[in-house]
Amino acid sequence: MHFHLLKKDALAASPESGSKKRLRILFVNSIQMFAGGEVWMLNTLHGLGQRGHAVFLLCRPGTELEQRARSQGIPVFTLRFRGDFDPFTILQIFHLLRNLKVDVILTNMDKELRLAGVASKLAGIKAIIPRRGIDYPLKPHLGYQFSYRLLADRIIANSQATKLALLRHAPWLRPEKIQVIYNGIKIEDYVTPPQKNLRSELGISKSDFLMGFVGQLDERKGVFTLLQAFQQLNQSFPRTFLLLAGRGALQPRIEQFVREQFLQERVFLLGFRDDVPEIMKAIDVLVLPSLWEGFGLVLVEAMAAGKPVIATNVSNLPEIVEDGKVGYLVPPQDSQQLAQALQRLIECPDAVHVMGQRAQQHVREYFTIDRMLDEIENLFYQVVTAKSTGVNRIGGAD
Repeated sequence: MHFHLLKKDALAASPESGSKKRLRILFVNSIQMFAGGEVWMLNTLHGLGQRGHAVFLLCRPGTELEQRARSQGIPVFTLRFRGDFDPFTILQIFHLLRNLKVDVILTNMDKELRLAGVASKLAGIKAIIPRRGIDYPLKPHLGYQFSYRLLADRIIANSQATKLALLRHAPWLRPEKIQVIYNGIKIEDYVTPPQKNLRSELGISKSDFLMGFVGQLDERKGVFTLLQAFQQLNQSFPRTFLLLAGRGALQPRIEQFVREQFLQERVFLLGFRDDVPEIMKAIDVLVLPSLWEGFGLVLVEAMAAGKPVIATNVSNLPEIVEDGKVGYLVPPQDSQQLAQALQRLIECPDAVHVMGQRAQQHVREYFTIDRMLDEIENLFYQVVTAKSTGVNRIGGAD
């Protein structure tokens, strides 16, 4: 993936001049776990709500998403989502849409598009927009064609890699129907002075080199490739340390590896942390050696804190990381090349500083939450306006 795909001329045009109406927006999420997509949804709900829109969430009862949304004051409705095109579920969503007088529905998964999509057509909703947060292809059967061609008004893709995966496996989709909107963060959380001295808590000094990993401890994140790269550097650079923040199925094996290689004083397993900005401020470089990714927001978070990053050249990660400018891209499952990239930074503190400064500027330009919300808001207005006037902007009259 080439960096030119990120250029500003690829942004959606702003909506036409004139007063903007307050939209009523329903987000639909049937996932039971809480992961990156749910974090994105909460941040977007909160951001659009702060901009004056009426936002609502429909999700499963008893989930962490429900609890967090309620704690933030977001109006939440719960539903036990049944199978695809289940008439009882569709009827329940239909009544909710009519009661809320919704303008826009944003869905998170294919199931939600099928259920809420049918309900939205019955209720006369102006816009239903699914979001694709990973570069998985659509399955080649008629249910997907029906959902994405007839139910979805537009599609949000979180990266060019996701958009290209959609088009490659679903040639019946029109490219102009898919809009890429990158995830964004509140950069202010990462540029303020640290609230704690994490290095002191770990027993290492300011001059020691601290590499970090933040994410789930599972196979797809490539954690053992990172551990093997660290082991290769162990003897030559005794004042280097590795921080792993996260939890997952691999934790017992990671702990065993650390014991067997006598790295207990060099590798820190922090478990789940909710102070990610503090971690990013403390490390020298963030490493994300994934086999594939949904987006890789931790890279953006580290870059916002002014830190270089090393990632694999998979999924959309080359869209975030300018190789050689804000960090390095390496092949997946290649501990030797990962170790070499780390060594270049360990041996050159000036490069760490310069790359970190470029990385922070890169985030300011392309990955702020304000930019993301602008593009989402503009897309919603475009679709709602087109439906209200009877003009389909990507294909003529309705």
